[in-house]
Amino acid sequence: MAQSRMVVNDDYEHPDHLEYILESVLMPSDESLDFNLLRNDYNSVLLHKCQCDKGGCANNERCSHGGNIPIVECNSFCVRTKVSIPCGAFICEYAGEILTISEAKRRIVTNKKLGSMNYVLILNEYTKTDDCYEDKRQVTIIDPSRRGNIGRYINHSCDPNCHITAVRIDCPIPKICVFAARSILAQEELCFHYGGEDRYVEDQASDSKACLCSADSCAGFMPNSKII
Repeated sequence: MAQSRMVVNDDYEHPDHLEYILESVLMPSDESLDFNLLRNDYNSVLLHKCQCDKGGCANNERCSHGGNIPIVECNSFCVRTKVSIPCGAFICEYAGEILTISEAKRRIVTNKKLGSMNYVLILNEYTKTDDCYEDKRQVTIIDPSRRGNIGRYINHSCDPNCHITAVRIDCPIPKICVFAARSILAQEELCFHYGGEDRYVEDQASDSKACLCSADSCAGFMPNSKII
């Protein structure tokens, strides 16, 4: 079956302070234990591979198992689409610096003090094990404010046409990828829910920014993902 290929063109000017990158990179070292652990994961090789029992990889098809199982791929200021995008299509990676939890907290506090735009995205993953039935969480934190790509320009919506998914390619630290949640028409604004796929966000804080997405399901304020 022939597969369509979508090309993401990012041919416009970016802020002078932004270093444009094609995929997420490790934050500068702060010599902390958290950073050393993050660096070890970043430099590790993922030994798990996709389960291609129907020859999907050979046919360049995406290996997707549905549900809450993470995707493991085959190894080795407003953004609008100019073309129609089919439901499920990959759009781009939300690329930036991969942060430790302590550095993410520091940057969020600094952004609030300076009144700067906050691009820090926190993705919490939950996996229920078969033996003990306990949820185990992996936290991936990306900040594209200094080093990032086109993903940093995708706005929030309480009724988004895109969703984010953790995709692992070689490394245990996932790439945060943006996919079409439904068929998207040309000239539609691309948007996803900043609280993540499970909408696991903190209660509205007194300094929360108002949400202007105008969706019928609008919560009225921008979500703040928990860092635990």
